[in-house]
Formats: sequence, C-alpha cells, structure tokens
Amino acid sequence: MNYPKISIVTPSYNQGQYLEETITSILNQQYPNLEYIIIDGGSTDNSVEIIKKYDKHLKYWVSEKDGGQANAINKGLVFCDGDIFNWINSDDYLEPQSLFKIAEAFSDTRVQLVAGSVRNFSTTMQEVVPNQLLSANGLMCWSPGVKFIQPGVWMRRSLIEACGGIDEKFHYAFDWDLYIRYLYHFSEVKEISDLLVHFRLHDDSKTQSLRTRFADEERKIIQKIARLQAFTKLHKTCLYKIQKAEWTTYLANLSNSSDYFIIKLFKVLARVISYYKVSFSRQTLGALRAYWNKKIIYTN
Repeated sequence: MNYPKISIVTPSYNQGQYLEETITSILNQQYPNLEYIIIDGGSTDNSVEIIKKYDKHLKYWVSEKDGGQANAINKGLVFCDGDIFNWINSDDYLEPQSLFKIAEAFSDTRVQLVAGSVRNFSTTMQEVVPNQLLSANGLMCWSPGVKFIQPGVWMRRSLIEACGGIDEKFHYAFDWDLYIRYLYHFSEVKEISDLLVHFRLHDDSKTQSLRTRFADEERKIIQKIARLQAFTKLHKTCLYKIQKAEWTTYLANLSNSSDYFIIKLFKVLARVISYYKVSFSRQTLGALRAYWNKKIIYTN
C-alpha cells in the first residue's frame, strides 16, 4: 500500500489533563508517513511539559500566545506539506488504525474529502455519529440527513488554500465556514463507516451563551459567502437564509413589544411582501398565534 503523507495539527491551550491522550493516540497509530505539529497558545498548566516528552516525534511545536484556535491551526499549516490534512483538538483522540483507513480511502485520486464516523462522548453520554451527505449547499442549510463533525472529515491539504483557507475572523464556526467553501469547489466525497475519532463534549460547550455565538457567526459567514463571487451558486441559498434570519428576529422582537395584537398583526402584514420567500410559513402563523395568546393573557 502507498502511504501518502498525513499532516495533523493540534491546537492547544491549557488542556494538560487531556493533551497526552491526544498526542499518544496520534503517535501510536504507527503510521509510517506522518508529520505532527502542536501549536500551544502559551498554556499555564502542565501542557508544555507534556509536549516536551514527545519532542523528537514532532515536526514542530511552539508555546506562545496566539489569536485563538483558527489562528493556531493556520500557524501549524505553514509547517505542513502532507497530502492529507486535519486538525485534532487537544481534548480529542484518534481511534487506533484510523490513519491507515483514511489513507486507503484517499488512494482513489478522485476523492477530495473523506468522511468517517465520530464518537461523541461526555461524562454522561456517548454516541457514534457518521459524517454523511456532505455538500456545500447541504451543510449550509443543514439539510435533512446531513451530519457533520469536524475531526472525522479529512481534506487534501493542497486544496485548502485553493478554497480560501481558514478565516481567522471566526472563532466558533470557522470549521463550518471552511468546509462549506471546500465542498463547493471540491465535492468528491468518500464516506466510510469506520470510527475515526473520539470527540469530547464539555458541559461548557452546551451553554446557551456558546450556542448563541455559534449562531451569530453562522449568520456572518452566510453574509460573507453571499458577497464572494467565487461562490455564486450558493448566493440564492445565502439570500434565503439571510432573509429567514431577519424575519425570525423581527417576529421575536415584535413578540417582546407592548403593542396591541391588532398593531402587531398590521406590522406583520406590512412586511410580508418584502419577505415573501420566508414569511408565508407556519413560523409566521405560529408567531401570530402566540401574539394572540399573549393578548388573552393580558386581557385576563
């Protein structure tokens, strides 16, 4: 079997309690053509001591302040020259033999992206989720059946820059942004059923605060893609999602206002035509029903 070079970057910051498991899961693959890079953001825990233990097995590592996860991955990419690329975060770890399975899937030169299964786990749950039905439009719309968990989706390194690379303006949804743009230009996906990665879920990652930040960035990403001429076939979808977000925000703000029901009704009707692509929906009817129910509550 031919062993294409696989480049892996681990961005890390104060994850010493998990970092060694991440490192050993990668090095213990015994994959014969691996380059491994760790970009630490200046950790103040025991991360540097752990990294130093494996120094001779690393192509490069550094511990210094950076601009966040996206910036750390880009810093690592500078040192990569492999055929296949992904980043594995410092609290996740690879399933044994996964690199061999990824390399085999990429042996077909037509394949531009390999999508395998990921085990999501926390202290209270676990589930194996297949990455599936990935396309630029499907991922942007989260179409029915689409499943995407980043560490299980591997790319050809040379194509990352060609689609615009990792945008460091984003800190939460930058992977979603990257894979939409990558899949738009490089859509030959090979799905494999093999479990590749274990993805650790923290309690903090489930807070409403972070969900809101992800949603805010997704809206900004859609607005960005709508302006880029290189993605014209996505512009119709972008416009729909932009209008949908604006209409949802409008209905929510109107719900919180102190206007009488009849005033809210007239305001909705006045805007329906401007947002006709998204406003003739069960969402709008549900909002009007909620406004009416509030009227009854206030009356009572």
